[in-house]
Amino acid sequence: MKKTLVCVALALVAVRLNAAISVDGTVCRMNRAIDRVIIRSDNGARVRVALGHSVPILFQSHSYDRADLRAGDRVHIEAGRDDDVGLVARSVILTMRVNDALVDSIFRSHRTVTGRFAVREARTEFFSMRLPQQHYVRVDAKSAYGPSGRVRVGSLKSNDLLEVRGTWASKDLLQATSINVITDYEPSFCSTAARRGEMSGETAAREADEQRFLNKSDD
Repeated sequence: MKKTLVCVALALVAVRLNAAISVDGTVCRMNRAIDRVIIRSDNGARVRVALGHSVPILFQSHSYDRADLRAGDRVHIEAGRDDDVGLVARSVILTMRVNDALVDSIFRSHRTVTGRFAVREARTEFFSMRLPQQHYVRVDAKSAYGPSGRVRVGSLKSNDLLEVRGTWASKDLLQATSINVITDYEPSFCSTAARRGEMSGETAAREADEQRFLNKSDD
């Protein structure tokens, strides 16, 4: 009888761990490796999701490159529960992209371009930046400034999400005048909703805890 009860208990645990959990919501934050995200679910709760690199991401029934995910995107996630991490995604469907103007930047219609840092050229102030849909541009950052002053390419990290403003010297060369690292950017509607009802100390503690969750895969 005791053995039977143990087997039943283990079976219930297995069912709980394997049970699919559906989350519909908005991407509020993601880490540099794009394998951990924080979602503001439609019921208002903030949900932490581990997003392994083997997890399929689809948009309009086609495979979607995770490097093109942005804070503000709408997603539907099927996940399982993990006691250490929280939710572990099994599949992700992108239901709405945050801003198609990001794609328009490929066609040089904007002077502000958003993309991910790819590779620095030797020890120069030039680097390649990955735009949506696996397009690349070369960036001259010799005269680039950011919120804290001069931006050095050596300080940028692989997969950093960058907002670069400048002028097009040629078809594939952008001379940057400003570079803003927005890897940890969170849309204001996300942060405002999260802070509603929180005391200042609670907000700081939550944000620090979320950052630890996001940073764990980057270490």
